[in-house]
Amino acid sequence: MNIKNEKYDIILPNDIGRKYTKRYKQYMYSDIEGQDGIPNWELQNFGCGPSAMATILSSIGYDLNPIDVAKIMLLDEYENAIDFYTNKENGRLGISTLGFLYLLQELNNTKGFNLEYQLVKYSYEHPELKKEQIIEMIKHDYMALILVGPKGKLEHPRTFSNYGHYIAVTSVNHLNNEFYVANPNKIGDNQIDITFSYETLISNMYTNTFDFLMIKNKSLTLKK
Repeated sequence: MNIKNEKYDIILPNDIGRKYTKRYKQYMYSDIEGQDGIPNWELQNFGCGPSAMATILSSIGYDLNPIDVAKIMLLDEYENAIDFYTNKENGRLGISTLGFLYLLQELNNTKGFNLEYQLVKYSYEHPELKKEQIIEMIKHDYMALILVGPKGKLEHPRTFSNYGHYIAVTSVNHLNNEFYVANPNKIGDNQIDITFSYETLISNMYTNTFDFLMIKNKSLTLKK
C-alpha cells in the first residue's frame, strides 16, 4: 500500500513499471505571503512548480521539499530575490520555465548533485514523432516536468488543473505504455493509480513551453 503524510505521499513501485515516488502536495503548505523569507511568495497558490520539482528530486535520491526548491530558485546567496517568480504585481503568476534550468544547474554546481537533464520538444504538427523517445526515457531513469492547463479555450480537457499548472511525469505502465503522473494539487489525490496516454498529456500541455524537461540522477538506478 502507499503511505500518506500530511505534506506528501509515498507511492510505492508496482510490478508493471511504476517507480518509487514521493509526491508533494502543494495545497498542504501555508498560504502566507513572504513564506520562509521569500518576498511575495504563496506556495499554496503559486508553488506547483517547486512542488512538482521537489517530487522529482526526492524520488530520484535527493530529498528536497518544495520550500527548499523555491528558495534556491527565488533567492540568491545573499537572500535577494531572483526574477524567476512572475508575481501578482505584474499580473503573472508562478515560476518561469527558465527558473527550473537555473535550479538544476545550481544543484549540480553548488550542491554537488549529479543530475542529467535535457529538454525534449515535441512537434506540434506531428506530436507522435517524439512519442517513443519520451516513453523510453521515462521507462528508464528519467522523470519529467511538464506544464499543463487551459490555453484560454473552453474546450481544453483540464485533466490535471483548471489553471496553468506543473506536474511530474514519473513512470510508464509497461502493459499499456501510458504514464503515471504526480500531480501536486487536490485533483492529483485521485490520480495516483491512474495512467494517462501520451496523447492525453500532449492535449493538456501549454504550447510554446519547454515541453518535457527530462531529469535523472546519474548516480542512481531507479526501482522500476
